[in-house]
Amino acid sequence: MALLELLQRARTPTVRKTALRSGNDLAPLAIWQGWPGYENAYWPFVTEDQALGLPVVGGFLNQTTSLLLQMPLHGYRQGQTLSTDPAILINPTPGPARTFADFISEYLRDMFLFGNYVAVLGPKNPAGWPDLFVPVPNGQWEIQVQDSEYQYLVNGSYYRPEDIFHVSMNALNGQLIGRGILSLYPGLIASCVAAERWAASYFEGGAVPPGALKHPNPELTQAQADALKAKMRAVATAREWAILPGGTELEVLASDAEKSQLNETRKLNSQQLAMAIGIPGALLGLDSPSLTYRNITDVFQQFITTTVMSYVIPLEQQLTLQCLPRGTNARFLPGAVLRPDLPTRIELAIQSVQGGLYTTDQALSFFDLAPVDYTTEISSGGIHQ
Repeated sequence: MALLELLQRARTPTVRKTALRSGNDLAPLAIWQGWPGYENAYWPFVTEDQALGLPVVGGFLNQTTSLLLQMPLHGYRQGQTLSTDPAILINPTPGPARTFADFISEYLRDMFLFGNYVAVLGPKNPAGWPDLFVPVPNGQWEIQVQDSEYQYLVNGSYYRPEDIFHVSMNALNGQLIGRGILSLYPGLIASCVAAERWAASYFEGGAVPPGALKHPNPELTQAQADALKAKMRAVATAREWAILPGGTELEVLASDAEKSQLNETRKLNSQQLAMAIGIPGALLGLDSPSLTYRNITDVFQQFITTTVMSYVIPLEQQLTLQCLPRGTNARFLPGAVLRPDLPTRIELAIQSVQGGLYTTDQALSFFDLAPVDYTTEISSGGIHQ
């Protein structure tokens, strides 16, 4: 099968060409702020690697991915779970050593960074529905519109919209392509990247404040000055005593992380970015740790219902629309991460049974209190029935 062979191939990394080289300079901020000499330069404010290197972005992706992996994905018909889930819900993008976790990780990163997840639907099964789809990396697809109709161009091949699995978010009215944080908050992310670079440069010399060397020789050449600075830099990095030539004075500049507001700048940038992407600062350690366990639980549940579900629901709807028979819906089960602790679930189960709302078996199933199978004996030699 040509489609499955395409999926099994190693992916070619997407290379973006820019007029300036990516380095440890402030070129992105220079263009962003309109410095002289950079008016006509092209630069994406930040790259994927720079954004992923920010602690707030990494924390958001790690926590959200973990939550999605704990939400089982099942098919439902008339409110009842299907006895056997369709293959596309078990693993939408199969391949050698590829699992459902790989699909979730790729989906979340593409949606979060770029606002789009695109895949080519596989061939239809005897029932007329696809069993898999082949993901397309960002940068290797585009939409071409002509005469009020549009097609997808993927690696030189054209596909009709009904042959493409496309989930998007944050799209403007009338647009076909969504937007992620790289296009929604470029200035904010660039500011965070600049602050982290500043901090890295500041602490590069072992957090030693910079100083000024005063040399008595008025005819000191530039080569001699550079050699003296190199020696002082080596001394500062090694945290050793400095031996200066006669008449040379070392003046330490009054500068530290607190006075320069370095720590406050980094913390404020992180708080603003966390607020923009929708994750409470308490889950990233940005807020005061005085919250009680119950308050942290409430914040965690708020994050799920207000932010995580914005990535879950579009995926459910697209799977239902393009991959499942009519009347069958794809649903993640958020109860696995929203459920209360064990004592609370036991109390609710007892109350529901006493009130006649559920039978004992229904309550055990609903509150995830399945009885232990004591017929299984675990011994040093293995498991025996």
